[in-house]
Amino acid sequence: MKLKNLAIALVALMSLGSCIDDIRLDIDTDQQRLVVDGLLTDSLQTQTIKVNYSAVIGLGTDNIMTPVTDADVRVLDDEGNSIVFEETAPGVYTNMMKGAVGRSYHVEVILPDGKTILSRPAVLQKAPALLPPTFRVIEQLSISPTGRNLYNRKLSVEMNTDVSGLAERPYLRWRATGEYEFGEDYPGIVDRKICYIKNNVDFNNIKIFDTHELSGGLLTNQPFLTTKYDHRFAYMYCFHLFQYAISKEEYKYWEAVRDIVNIDGSLFDPPPGTVRGNLYNPNDPNDQILGYFSVAGVRYRRAFIYASVLAVPAAPRCGGWPPQRPPECYDCLRILNSTIIRPPYWQP
Repeated sequence: MKLKNLAIALVALMSLGSCIDDIRLDIDTDQQRLVVDGLLTDSLQTQTIKVNYSAVIGLGTDNIMTPVTDADVRVLDDEGNSIVFEETAPGVYTNMMKGAVGRSYHVEVILPDGKTILSRPAVLQKAPALLPPTFRVIEQLSISPTGRNLYNRKLSVEMNTDVSGLAERPYLRWRATGEYEFGEDYPGIVDRKICYIKNNVDFNNIKIFDTHELSGGLLTNQPFLTTKYDHRFAYMYCFHLFQYAISKEEYKYWEAVRDIVNIDGSLFDPPPGTVRGNLYNPNDPNDQILGYFSVAGVRYRRAFIYASVLAVPAAPRCGGWPPQRPPECYDCLRILNSTIIRPPYWQP
């Protein structure tokens, strides 16, 4: 029972956001669930809603979901407006738009068979100012199989924000993506290429914060994520940081998902229960719909960091004698998600 509940929570977790990496489970159940996930913000951008059926858990281990095509997907607001989302890929529905702070929104999904799914309305709240993050290189202790102490260098990213001046304290959620610069290097190199590699640093990291707990208006050095301090920071690394002002209901949802994902107890402990999102079938209260339709104000910040700024050396990937150099030192386009097109915002 506990494993089944964990699987349901993780299906919701995996489906929301491109920053989230895959978790594979093989759990004995033949249930497929409808998964609806989306995010509407106050930033003018392509807003996306995904509609899928979950994998049949227990049949294989790939957790591949089945997209739902030809659905009628719309976002409705508290003034009676209905915004249609067009299907741009199987199961992916998009619209170039922005939400308005203070307005209430919900999603309506009508499946090809006529089944209707709704989300509970949520007010789009203004996100507080996102201040420059704090970066620290830390030593993390681990124990080897032989009992030796091992110290691994990690980069700690800590968030800073200012909630002073807001009429209502928000609940926050943070997300991040990254990319780094990689230069080819080998003896007698000709036509050296510089690659820029997209990097998923936010591995299933559920980081939320209740600013009602703050005594003042500033949140400083709040731990967000850690990542291995390695060759990615030898030259230039760019963090793309997102701060969302979410509802209390969404905060409770991610808090529950986080608690299930971070289970430390025995498999024989009492089950934590299934995490329900804000989606429901108005014609069948027993129909369990997974996922979450998030309505959130967002603030974005781009932050560059590299070894010389941190004053902690980071060894490049392409050091050592030629036989020891990995293939990417000779052709950096071998690296997954790499390109030689320099992003226009990249620092010199």
